[in-house]
Amino acid sequence: MENLALLEKLSFERIAGSKEEYRAAMIIKEEIEKMGLNATLEPFEIEFPEEVTATFEITAPQNQSFEVTGVGMAGVTKGLEAPFYYGQDLDEISLSQMKGKIVLFNGALRYDSYKKIIQAGAVGFITFNGSVYDAEIEVEDRYLRPKLQELGKIPGVTMSIHDAQTLVRLNPTTVRLTVNAKESTRTSHNLVVTLPGDIEDEIICFSGHYDSVRHSKGVYDNATGALAVLDFLKYFSQKKPKRTLKFLWLGTEERGLIGATQYVKTHQETIDQYKLNINLDMLGVVLGKDIACVTGEEAITHYIDFVAKELNFAIKTSTGVYPSDSTPFADGGVPANTFARGAVVGGAQIHSKKDVIDFISIESFNQTVEFIQAFASRVIEAEVCPIPSTMPKKMLEELDDYLMRKIAE
Repeated sequence: MENLALLEKLSFERIAGSKEEYRAAMIIKEEIEKMGLNATLEPFEIEFPEEVTATFEITAPQNQSFEVTGVGMAGVTKGLEAPFYYGQDLDEISLSQMKGKIVLFNGALRYDSYKKIIQAGAVGFITFNGSVYDAEIEVEDRYLRPKLQELGKIPGVTMSIHDAQTLVRLNPTTVRLTVNAKESTRTSHNLVVTLPGDIEDEIICFSGHYDSVRHSKGVYDNATGALAVLDFLKYFSQKKPKRTLKFLWLGTEERGLIGATQYVKTHQETIDQYKLNINLDMLGVVLGKDIACVTGEEAITHYIDFVAKELNFAIKTSTGVYPSDSTPFADGGVPANTFARGAVVGGAQIHSKKDVIDFISIESFNQTVEFIQAFASRVIEAEVCPIPSTMPKKMLEELDDYLMRKIAE
């Protein structure tokens, strides 16, 4: 990255399937065309909650209203009134008291949490977001992912952590919630550039998502990753590579890795030619540490470690399933690795209005990009591909767990 101008240009909310997400794709496409290269847009449809509105109030022993957002793709109700219960961390004792109640619980709207309240007989739910140390909190727009929808739909709302604290202090007997919503489809896009190599049927692909969540300009997460892919394209397009290279800017990552999943599905006929996916998700933060998470053979982490020691670059490597666009590639049988620069505790934050350009530096960004470039060059130009193509049983089991394919009843 030569300067922060392009990063600033991408510094706006880019919700999946929105005009703004498409605008970001066009900004990236324009930069590609400045290099004299062609980019292909691959559209795909996504389900999307539209016109979600909600209200929430205490009805007894007193009356009090709270600002909430409705949970999209979940249940709707014109006015559900029921006893209130604070389920805390959904322990066995709490679950035994939830039947027929509207339940507030700690933590995110995860599969295991939602399954517990459904099985416990809750009729509605409340989640919250934010920090008690924040004076102002933008209440998140949440939605029920497909796997959760399969468990059944009950209405839910999200409120700020301040209001959740007030609600628990008041300890109401009954509450009422209303959720109205429509479901529609939107079009998102993957952006693809191919650099043919001498070995046409061995492909190394670089990827980074370019969408963001609501209330976030998405600079750290993940305009930085999207621009890193541009830097790699510029570098590797200077001469014909030994192996064919794909450069992917993926849409709708924030709604469940949908762009990457769609790409793997669309390119299933050639996916066995992909030897490695190098995914970039959150780079350039000033205070932080570089990490590499490999979903593949442990030998790949040793390879990264070797290059890091050779180049005197500090990075922490591990094997596992990383919650980013590398996962659909690994699930498709492609060894995959996500490079990131994780922020320190108390440092830069993602998924909020705090994700702005202030915490990013060109120097930090370039140091990481130069290392990944050096690692990738060795893989791309090797006479024999050094990346093991097998996927260990442990990784397959972790993928099943992450993708919720083997969930205990």
